Amino acid sequence: MKKLLKQFTLIVGIMVAIVIGANAQNFTGIATYQSSRKMGDFNIKGEGMTPEMQEQLKQRMQKQFQKEYTLKFNLTESLWSEVESLDGGPATVSSGGMMIKMSTGGGATYKNTAENQYLQETEVFSKPFLIDDALISRDWEITSETKKIGNYTAQKAIYTDIRERKMISFSNEGGDDSKDMEMVTDTLKVEAWYTPQIPVSQGPEEYWGLPGLILEVSNGTTSYLCTKVVLNPEDGVDIKPLKKGKMVTRKELEAIREEKTQEMMQKYSNGGDGNITIKIGGNE
Repeated sequence: MKKLLKQFTLIVGIMVAIVIGANAQNFTGIATYQSSRKMGDFNIKGEGMTPEMQEQLKQRMQKQFQKEYTLKFNLTESLWSEVESLDGGPATVSSGGMMIKMSTGGGATYKNTAENQYLQETEVFSKPFLIDDALISRDWEITSETKKIGNYTAQKAIYTDIRERKMISFSNEGGDDSKDMEMVTDTLKVEAWYTPQIPVSQGPEEYWGLPGLILEVSNGTTSYLCTKVVLNPEDGVDIKPLKKGKMVTRKELEAIREEKTQEMMQKYSNGGDGNITIKIGGNE
């Protein structure tokens, strides 16, 4: 009898493993996230820029960063996109004939961990581009700290992200227009909370590479928090690689941004039209 029971238990175990394995091939989900951003010491200097304008723009920007996103995923792919809203236009303030428009967001992002592929829709001065590059691996340090996020137990992981970017400043002190370019190094302390209960190596925006879905992540300034997860939805999950925009690599896009920014600064220093458009967002 014991021998028969042991054989029966083994057979049941094998059948369960087969069922789990079959279901895993079709494992999909949709996670919903809310974003937020710390404004810190917000300061834009320029002729005609009053303290009232700065405060108005800061408040509008704060609202701009409070958005909702969805992450569609399966075992190897994910598609990150912003949920459209009625108040999705750029933050705009004007005074003394000068108008400043501030838009946010880096566009939809597609990640394929099986093929090491990263695609992101973005814009440079209203022209669409599609970043087509390899996924960037992060040196995550997994800690023993855990907490509950919704119905899931999440574990903390951290890494330090060091990035360099070029910053252009210009002035017309003494009546002579001048522009300076300098390299600025940003050190971001990234903190993520992932759950092994959802076994996909995916997360918001550019984040991925942990043994479970990232439910919360913050780089000290911008944060994303998962508010809802639906696994294996009845209507299924449609994930397709992005195609919109001129295809470029990260380095190529950075060169284009630098060129267009210099053109904008030259136009402004030569009189321009008094309008400034600034875009914050994207990770490349």
